[in-house]
Amino acid sequence: MRTLFGIIITVCLTSGALAQFALGHRSEFTEFDNCEDRDPGDLAPYLQICLGPQGQEIWLPYSEHSSAMAIGPNGIETQLDERPSLAGLDMMIGPVIDWRYRPDEEEPYAAIVRYRGLTPNYNQETAEYMGGTTTHSNILVIIALRAEGPVSACHMAYINAMEIPNANEIAHDLAADLEQRFVCGETRYLDADHPAWD
Repeated sequence: MRTLFGIIITVCLTSGALAQFALGHRSEFTEFDNCEDRDPGDLAPYLQICLGPQGQEIWLPYSEHSSAMAIGPNGIETQLDERPSLAGLDMMIGPVIDWRYRPDEEEPYAAIVRYRGLTPNYNQETAEYMGGTTTHSNILVIIALRAEGPVSACHMAYINAMEIPNANEIAHDLAADLEQRFVCGETRYLDADHPAWD
């Protein structure tokens, strides 16, 4: 049974009603470096493990056209089942993770990462590759961090950065507002298809 929150996203996005929640919070940005190849097992054709700011293991299983992300140590396969719906042939994650901290706390409570849906540019008549890609989807994924839980991280909300000009600010505010009352595995994530939690 998934629990629903009493918050209406359309009101929050237009009125700035969330701004108070992230006051004094800070970000630390890490790229997908400090990584090593691992045996992917049954997860994907390839697997890299990168390290977060406190040594968190960031799992990045990928194939030629798709990738996914999970944050260790627990519930990796459960996390990999969570992903936003993206248009386009290829999916790219990153290039950075935005780790969110409350004032005077040393452990991040949330992470924000960008998922893109891309299609390589081909000539429609000749099928010749023209170079570059076209972005069809650009989604900010807001992730709750639960280092001691059975699942170490879970998706709280998806924000369409192609349609919302202040998507980064909204993501920061939503992360601060939702994280303390979000129950991984029970609370339904927020996105355009679920605009109201009641």
